[in-house]
Amino acid sequence: MLAYLIRRILYLIPVLFVLTLVVFTFVQLLPGDIIDTMIGEEDVEDPEVRAALEKEFGLDQPVYVQYGKWLGKAVQFEFGKSLITRRPVTQELLEGIPATVYLAVVGIGLSMLIAIPLGTLAAVRRNTPTDYAAQVSSLAGISIPEFWFAIMCVLVFSLYLGWLPSSGYISPFVDFKQSLIFLILPAIAVGFRQAAFTTRLTRSSMLDEMNKEYVDTGRSLGFSENKVIYKYTLRNAMIPTITISGLQLANLLGGTVVLESIFAWPGIGRAIFEAIIQRDYPLIQAGVLVLGIIVVIINLCVDMTYRYLNPRVELS
Repeated sequence: MLAYLIRRILYLIPVLFVLTLVVFTFVQLLPGDIIDTMIGEEDVEDPEVRAALEKEFGLDQPVYVQYGKWLGKAVQFEFGKSLITRRPVTQELLEGIPATVYLAVVGIGLSMLIAIPLGTLAAVRRNTPTDYAAQVSSLAGISIPEFWFAIMCVLVFSLYLGWLPSSGYISPFVDFKQSLIFLILPAIAVGFRQAAFTTRLTRSSMLDEMNKEYVDTGRSLGFSENKVIYKYTLRNAMIPTITISGLQLANLLGGTVVLESIFAWPGIGRAIFEAIIQRDYPLIQAGVLVLGIIVVIINLCVDMTYRYLNPRVELS
């Protein structure tokens, strides 16, 4: 286990290097010019103003020089200052990452609490009304767009019923109870679609495991049906479910920009989106790089769980 973990960490070095290269290159290829955004249309043709700003932010240097300097600082997690707010990029990210992680983790956790029991029950009671209801509900969850479902949640639970706030964010470290109140609607919007995917995957994995010989062997040895299903079959069926859930969590960390905008959630996805609109290159580069690192770490953690779920799995 330790040797495998060390090898995987060493493999991360070239992966992260390629990631930095791709992030920097694609940001440079974005259309538009940050200088135009900063000095406005009236002074856009003033060569002195443009030259001064380009020199201040190092944009007058060759691209490879810019990349080398940026990479050297990125290794130390120093990403310079935002071109728009003039605040340190690291500070901007540290303010957005906790909110996004909070929303994504709770959303995925909520989806798994619903999907795993429902998918398991659907597989155990295959071709019964319970199974059909689970399949229909999961299909509906996959088909409904997240942004539409989020808007409906705001209209019903906030505007019409007045039960929950429509937007806002409070850190759980400031006021945990109030933070949960603001979290409920965004977490439901995030977890609804993920629960639909996880339900179908859990059902499929359970049906596949229930057709294997070790299940019949366990029953022939006199094990109770609950022990066979919930101790052995479900544990093995969780391997693909955990894999997909880990990927969903990684995707949510950078893909909740629409939901964060709807609920005015101050996360990193919303920050990166606004940075793209404003051509804030340092914030874009740092945000995408940090999200990439988080995705790589999540994938590593998912791989580590395989051995726990099934000791026969060889980590090599």
